[in-house]
Amino acid sequence: MDPGDRFLVWRLRRRDRDACRELIERHHHKVYGYLRRLGADPALAEDLTQECYARAWERIDTLRQAASLRSWLLTIARNELLQHARGRGPEPADLEEAADRPDAGPTPEAELAAAQHDAGLHRAVGRLEAELREAIVLHYFQDLSFREVGAVLDIPAGTAKSRVSRALERLRALLREQGDEDGGRRTETTAAGR
Repeated sequence: MDPGDRFLVWRLRRRDRDACRELIERHHHKVYGYLRRLGADPALAEDLTQECYARAWERIDTLRQAASLRSWLLTIARNELLQHARGRGPEPADLEEAADRPDAGPTPEAELAAAQHDAGLHRAVGRLEAELREAIVLHYFQDLSFREVGAVLDIPAGTAKSRVSRALERLRALLREQGDEDGGRRTETTAAGR
């Protein structure tokens, strides 16, 4: 665990409300963005993000020292989304439409530079099967290691690596299809180079 996170967790366990505010400031973008990429609409993602922090506050003593604070928060967020989906049906939102929704993260300049590439990539990610989409979003969009992806999804690290590999293969095929649908213009991805 990052030394800054270790100190933050120590403060959270002592019920320091300023530490709770710092936790939210530090991780809100990642948790909210993760939920959006999994298909939650903006209002639902915001609600579930708040629920995630409430659960984290309640359960801070369950965080293992060796775990990443971010991967623990993303696990809570994923569980909140799954719990919500169970109450409303199998999918929280239309996933192809969700893939087109922008994340609140990148700067306008970065979005402009990569807009065409990103739109195709996000559409393709939204078309992946749920287990592959989760793995690729956690590894590439949330920058988690295979071990951390495994911890969030409650699977071994080797299985996480395998899912990411399968997701990349499927993404290549989907991007080729999209390129063919765009009048032969081929869309390429650099995700495999990571």
